Amino acid sequence: MDINKKNQTLLNGQENYNELSESELKTYEILDESLKKTSEKGFSLGFSIQIIKKIEAKQQRRFNIKVYALFSVILLMCLAFLVTFFNQDQFSMMFSIFLEYKFIVLFLLSAVVFIQLSSRFMISKELKD
Repeated sequence: MDINKKNQTLLNGQENYNELSESELKTYEILDESLKKTSEKGFSLGFSIQIIKKIEAKQQRRFNIKVYALFSVILLMCLAFLVTFFNQDQFSMMFSIFLEYKFIVLFLLSAVVFIQLSSRFMISKELKD
C-alpha cells in the first residue's frame, strides 16, 4: 500500500524523486511508458473505458431498434392476416370482450410503457456516470 501511495503522489508531482528507491523509479518509468503506448485496438492504455461503454451501448440501442422494427412488421402482417379471416360478428364479439376487460388491458399497456421508459431512463443515467 505504501508503494502505491508513493507512486500516486509521484504521479501527482507531490514528492521528490530522491525519496524513492531504484525499483520504484523503474516501476514508475515502466508505467509512464506503457501509458504512452497504444494498444492493439488503437487506443492508449490510459483511454477511458467509459467511451468504449458508450459506444457499446449505442450499438446495443441500434440493434434493439432493428429488432423492435422487425417485431412490429411481423405483428402488422399477422394483424392483416387475421383481418382477412374475421367477419363482422367476430369483430363485434372481440370488441365487446375488450370493453369488458378494458381496465386489465389498460393496466398491462401502462405497465409495459412504464417498464420501457424506466429502462431507458436508467440506461441514460448509467451513460452519464
